[in-house]
Amino acid sequence: MGYTNNSNHFRKDESELQYMTLWEQVVSFEGYKHQWDNERTLGPARGKREWAGKSLGIVEQHDFNSNSWFSQRYDFDKNDQYFDASMRDYPFAPHEHLRAKDAYMLWEPDAWKKHSDNYWTAKAIMEESVWKILTDPWNQKSAKYIKDNALTFDDLNLETIYLYDEFETAEELNEAHKALQIKEYEAKIDRLQKLPYGVTR
Repeated sequence: MGYTNNSNHFRKDESELQYMTLWEQVVSFEGYKHQWDNERTLGPARGKREWAGKSLGIVEQHDFNSNSWFSQRYDFDKNDQYFDASMRDYPFAPHEHLRAKDAYMLWEPDAWKKHSDNYWTAKAIMEESVWKILTDPWNQKSAKYIKDNALTFDDLNLETIYLYDEFETAEELNEAHKALQIKEYEAKIDRLQKLPYGVTR
């Protein structure tokens, strides 16, 4: 049995991500590799194979409440490939299977700022954009799933994922808590010591 601490203090660095669910399914990339014509193509993809994910699908949902689904981000540049991450989205585990059905569509935590200064407005815009793609008649598989299950736009939702540090034993978890409390008290002491003479708070 592992000990996972579900607190902000033990959240992994840069572990907050967002993903889109449709009822019991998750929106995914239906990606592919494409070789550009380097004689005519301009832009950052020139000379590289592009991993494209403009077509979206839906796949069975993993348990995003655990760390077990996680895969490190793929280094497209290192592997001489290009992926347009201008919207701060990316496919989960593309290095394992570029065309796989479980290539989840993930967004960075601040990706919504690309759409609006207000989170709830941006969330609605992102959901509307994804819904439009999924319900496109050309996107037969997801359109059929939506129709067969009588799903509506209200069934689509942008959700958040968090990853947490895990500990082998309860003792290790408690020691981590203790170290955190000591660090917080030291910061309070440091702040008090820096106050002007005669000031106590």
